[in-house]
Amino acid sequence: MMEALPIAAKSAAPSVPGPQAGAAALSGGLKSPFQKLMDSKSTEWKSAGSKRALASLPPPPPEASLPAPELLARKAAARAMAGDPLAPARASPLRSLLAEAEGTADEPCQGYAIRNTRSGALGRYQILPVALRDIGWQDAQGRWTERAAAAGVRSEADFLARPTAQEQAMADYLRRTEQQLSANGAFDKAGRRLTGVDGQPILLTRTGLVAAAHRQGAGAVARWLENRLEKPQAPLSPAQRNLFQSIETRLRNFTSLPGGSEKIA
Repeated sequence: MMEALPIAAKSAAPSVPGPQAGAAALSGGLKSPFQKLMDSKSTEWKSAGSKRALASLPPPPPEASLPAPELLARKAAARAMAGDPLAPARASPLRSLLAEAEGTADEPCQGYAIRNTRSGALGRYQILPVALRDIGWQDAQGRWTERAAAAGVRSEADFLARPTAQEQAMADYLRRTEQQLSANGAFDKAGRRLTGVDGQPILLTRTGLVAAAHRQGAGAVARWLENRLEKPQAPLSPAQRNLFQSIETRLRNFTSLPGGSEKIA
């Protein structure tokens, strides 16, 4: 029994394609069975060639190769950043430049899920465990405190997965750093020009001092100031020289930030 044709096919009179129709088939209009077969084969050949080309490329690092905590933190941080609710905080010139200086600004999730395996520094601003203890987010045994829990953090994974918590911790840390730099007299030196260990001048600014303390600690900044102001000719060990050069790099790199007494946090 013949298969029933669609209504349109039954109502149309059979026709034989003329020369013009044949030309249309060759130019991309109607296609003969042979052309359809060749098109199908061409697609298969191209696909096979693409697969061979891709197979010859070095594979990108798969997410599956990441440690499970880091992978979970990265995914959680990406979800938390949907809609970019932290744009005002990240737009802060100081915080943005700190993230760039720490090498996290261009990382996945803008660095919020990053953990430094050598130092244990966490997140976009690479906050060290000692700093978390100093601001009351961890206790002396490294356990997360009620202050951290109020921000939704009860573990390292929580901290890495919560950009908002990291911004809150950074605000606490910047306030604490300002208090320390004020107490040890470093802020009193803002506006002065000192000579670095490399013999080049350095303009001291509040933001530069905070940035240097973020990297090396307020105590190290105070020791650098003492050396430059009172004992500039004193011999330095290699470790001291490296420490002071790191502080001077921060001081110079953050000099151009606007203002000398703006609200840093």
